[in-house]
Amino acid sequence: MHTNGYDEAYCLVSEPAVLLALRTQQLIQEETRVCNTIDPLAGSYYVEWLTNEIEERVWKYLDKFDQAGGVVKALESGWIYREMRDAFQRREKNISSGYESVIGVNKYVMEEEPIDDVFRTNEKAEKIEVSRINRLKERRNNKKVEQYLDELRKVCENRENVLPIVMKATKEGATVGEICQVYREIWGTWEPPIVI
Repeated sequence: MHTNGYDEAYCLVSEPAVLLALRTQQLIQEETRVCNTIDPLAGSYYVEWLTNEIEERVWKYLDKFDQAGGVVKALESGWIYREMRDAFQRREKNISSGYESVIGVNKYVMEEEPIDDVFRTNEKAEKIEVSRINRLKERRNNKKVEQYLDELRKVCENRENVLPIVMKATKEGATVGEICQVYREIWGTWEPPIVI
């Protein structure tokens, strides 16, 4: 079982959050002794019913995708984004009204101390990375990299498997940015049809 750090939503996990998550896992493992059996809820009518309910709902929802023309058409038409928007709005309404309980948000809410020890990335990280890439470009065989990138363009145009040439290009020192630029040149940049 994995327990997330409480500050994971807005930064890299801090040491106190990691420790609390670890102690939560250890408590469940050691004190409840739930690990002493392979499947502690085996044969549970409720778990079986929930599993069947989830399966039934998933199949019904997959039928909706088929009716929308498949995943690609659903993406292109904006259907998926409308579904997501509607689901988010429905959930927010349920939480705001109190119909759905979320501990700490609309139930058992406490005044909390602001978290001071939020992880911050090194302010110089961007300069360090740019410097690292510049050093890479100085020492690699740029002619060979361009040759591989040209080969990648041809592979993309022919709609062939890009992995072998990408592996050669990266081994020679091509950056992810350079490879993605080839993709953008050939295929453009897809703009999802977000609907409001």
